[in-house]
Amino acid sequence: MESPSKPIPIVLCGKAEVVAKPVIEGLKPEYEVILFCLGAQATAAEVPYILRGIPPPSPTSALGTGNYTTAPAAIIMGSAWDADDAASVQAAIRSIPPKPNSESTTPVILRYNPDVSVSAPAPPSPEYAFQLVRRIRMCLDKLTREQEGPESGVMWY
Repeated sequence: MESPSKPIPIVLCGKAEVVAKPVIEGLKPEYEVILFCLGAQATAAEVPYILRGIPPPSPTSALGTGNYTTAPAAIIMGSAWDADDAASVQAAIRSIPPKPNSESTTPVILRYNPDVSVSAPAPPSPEYAFQLVRRIRMCLDKLTREQEGPESGVMWY
């Protein structure tokens, strides 16, 4: 992952921009959401472009900084995405050959794993966004400390 002196680029995927906006703000300044995708198919289509350092031709959302100079360290998928969605995004990531002489690594996919034993706020409430920020930060902070992701390429948050 990137040095903590500059924001770590990430991609955020979700169903609603109304939830994404406070999550994006809550992840700053340590993390920079460079792209927000509305849906797994969109993520699988848009991520290969940003891994090449170019903007996707038809992004599903205008949220995100659009700074594609550094590949994202993680792609964060919300609770609406299942194992097939994650596999589709992983396949899209693998379809892009690594840049020669590049220090960038393959982004880790973070999937939401709600704890159904504990009551949780419902989306799109501000409390729901706060909970997401807290869980995403814990997971990203762990990845930053360990300097590498899980062997499977997918991690639960």
